[in-house]
Amino acid sequence: MQDQSALDKKYFVDETAYNCPFCKRNNVPYTITEEEQFDWSHDRKCFVYLVECGYCEKVSMHLSYNNIRTRERVIQGPKNNFFPFLNEIDIDSEIFYSVPTSFFALDNRIPRILRELITEAEGCLKMNYLTGASACTRKAIYELLIIEKVEGEAYEARIKSLKQKHTDIDPTYFDVLAHIQDMTSDKIHEQSWDKWNSKNLKLILETLKTIFHEIYVVPELKKERRLEIEKLRADVTSHKKPTKYS
Repeated sequence: MQDQSALDKKYFVDETAYNCPFCKRNNVPYTITEEEQFDWSHDRKCFVYLVECGYCEKVSMHLSYNNIRTRERVIQGPKNNFFPFLNEIDIDSEIFYSVPTSFFALDNRIPRILRELITEAEGCLKMNYLTGASACTRKAIYELLIIEKVEGEAYEARIKSLKQKHTDIDPTYFDVLAHIQDMTSDKIHEQSWDKWNSKNLKLILETLKTIFHEIYVVPELKKERRLEIEKLRADVTSHKKPTKYS
């Protein structure tokens, strides 16, 4: 059977199914609640689509330079009678900007300052504002080092300290951060820094998000799971019938 796991990383599976960035439910129905258009430039239109998740009912926004909705009324989705996106197209490839900016919606257990910087960096990257995206990404790295209270004067030494602090995390992620060019100063707004290209930014942002998830979310998930098991175990123990040897 063909591997279709890549579909889990998209916003839209097809014209009827959606991976929600809010509740993180995959393959749920959705409704296009509103559509607007405006002049992006003198000769280019932009179409705005508001999409409501059929499960949590939260609304995301998606921008496209093309009108990708059908004009045929179709009865489907969580609410009847709406005009869906065109079928047989890769909907995500037609969309150039979305809010939330990433399907990997950052968990609230990640410190707020880190979530805000990554969100801003991804928003800038989506709009090809590479200078702003680079500055926010650098700031996010330094804020992480501050929050984690790592040791070391130089940047590479501090990343090494972070790596040693979290030995349960794949060291490759920290190696990516350690080899970033021009990360040798704490002056976040140093104007002499060059902006990173989009490929480097995507690599660094995805690496950072994975590190954030491993540091702040995974331990809590393990803790919650352990508590669930302990609760089930206690329930079984309390209902266990005593034997004559008890």
